[in-house]
Parts: sequence; C-alpha cells; structure tokens
Amino acid sequence: MRPALPALTFALAAAVSLSACAGTPDGAPGHANDPFEPVNRAMLGFNVVTDRAVVGPAARAYGDYTPGFVRAGIGNVLRNLREPVVFANLILQGQPGPAADSAFRFAANTTVGLGGLFDVAGREGVPRHDADFGETLAVWGVGEGPYLMLPFLGPSTLRDTGGRVADRYAHPFNWSANEPDDAIRWTERVLRVGEIRLELEDTFQQMARESEAESEAGTAQDPYVMLRGIWLAQRRESIEAARAGRD
Repeated sequence: MRPALPALTFALAAAVSLSACAGTPDGAPGHANDPFEPVNRAMLGFNVVTDRAVVGPAARAYGDYTPGFVRAGIGNVLRNLREPVVFANLILQGQPGPAADSAFRFAANTTVGLGGLFDVAGREGVPRHDADFGETLAVWGVGEGPYLMLPFLGPSTLRDTGGRVADRYAHPFNWSANEPDDAIRWTERVLRVGEIRLELEDTFQQMARESEAESEAGTAQDPYVMLRGIWLAQRRESIEAARAGRD
C-alpha cells in the first residue's frame, strides 16, 4: 500500500519547520545536532543486535550461495527501479543533463535490458547517477535537522527521513492502480537490504578490527560518536557535490 498523503505532508512539513532551527543548513563540520542521543543510542544497539543475529548472516548467505551472474542481474534490476526516483530528484535540483542520463538508462535497460537485468546503457557509456529527495531538500536550502538512528535503516536526519517518504511516490511500483502485491514489494526491499549489507561487509569488518585494536591499545573511541561523525561527514559531502552540480 502506498503511503497516505497526509503522512507525506506531515513528514515534509516537520522536516522544513524543525530543520529551520538547526542553525546553518547542514551544520558546521564536525558538529552533530543530536538532541535524541539516548534514544538513538538505544536504536543503534537494536540495529547491531539485529545485524549480528539476522541481517548480517542472511546477507552473507545470500552472497555465498547465489551465483555471481544472478546477483549481478538482481543488482541491475534494483538499480533500474530507482532510476525514476533519481530522475525526478535531478529535475527538481535543476540538473537536466544527469536527469537525461537517468531517463535514458531507465528506458534502455527496461526494454533492451529485459526489465533491467542487463545494464545495456552502462555498456554504451551512459553514467549512473544517484539522488534522493533529502538531497533535493538540502539543495533547496532546507537544514538537515536533528540526527536520527532509524530501526534497520541506520543513520539519518529529520530532513532525510522526510525525503525517504517522498521518494516512494516516484518508485515504479506506485505508478499504476494495479500495484504489485505485498510479496513482490517485500522481496524487492529484502533484496535491496541484502545488496546494501553485502556492499558494507568489508567496511564492517574493518571497523571491527580497528575497534579491537583500539581496545587492546586502550584508545577505544565511542562507536556511536564515530559512526555519527563518519555518516554526517559523508552525507554532507554528497550534498555539497549536489549543490555544486554534477558533471
């Protein structure tokens, strides 16, 4: 079922109004607007336990037992389904060139690429871009608002959380009155989480090794603060790139 319009309106209104109180649009470098830190820390603990018990093992099993060519095809389909979301946000950000790339990629890969199984546009040299509505709000001057740790989804901000809701409307699953059933929707979401988790596996392993080494040396950092700082820095960097315009 697609999200109700009042929920979207409330989310965006909250993102605009509350983030306006955040000072500078995205905060000073190294600064974290984190008034919900106790709740966020508890949510991080929940995510860590869930990842160790369910998400991580399931993602590794998916990676180990799924043939490479099958995973490549699934990854191509999932990325192709996001192209309309990327296209819409690039248009809203005033970037017609990259938007045209995304439109061509979706048309070519959906038809010639058999629903996105094959990245024929990529083989022709058409670059793939990424954009979301949280990023679009930032380009429009909306501040990031408080830092949030979402269940299962991980780090976010109030602005980006509102953006996630808006992005669902541009997804192809919401284009027709004959929407895919819940089984298809959940399969797409589970596969997307699995792909993202596998991409982060090396990063997780490196962070675990560094944390163990720091503990042995007596210089261990607070994992919550470290994750928050890394994520905010990377997110702000990608938003600055969007503001500057893409190649």
